[in-house]
Amino acid sequence: VLVLVYLFLARVLQSPFGRVLVGIKSNEHRMQSLGYLTFRYKLGAFTLAGALGGLAGFLYAVLFGFVTPELLSWHESGNVLLMVILGGMGNLAGAIAGAFAFEAMREIFADITKYWQLLMGGVIVAVVLFLPGGLAGVPGRIKRALQGGEAK
Repeated sequence: VLVLVYLFLARVLQSPFGRVLVGIKSNEHRMQSLGYLTFRYKLGAFTLAGALGGLAGFLYAVLFGFVTPELLSWHESGNVLLMVILGGMGNLAGAIAGAFAFEAMREIFADITKYWQLLMGGVIVAVVLFLPGGLAGVPGRIKRALQGGEAK
């Protein structure tokens, strides 16, 4: 399911609809002045996000057999945001990498100490400070370092 959703979203981002959404993210007023009805595009994006959220909830319920109101807490929503920040915002592969890294760190740190959340917070702060593109930006940084920088 992950691969299918990834391929679907990659296709959406390459479509004219996705290009308009990227333009809206970059400069909404410019897109409005070009004649795009940005509200409709944003409504479509929110509808698509809601449908994918519903799919995720359905798969969770099938996997675990039940759902609780605790899944809607700010703590769980915060975890999802931290996964995206860790992986790299604006990058589909980064969101997936961030989710895997977040869950792996949670398991590893929870086994090491009862203060695992402190360690996790330190890692996330370090990623924000030293890897602005998140984990998805690391290969590009390595490639640029190996090729050498531009003269200033």
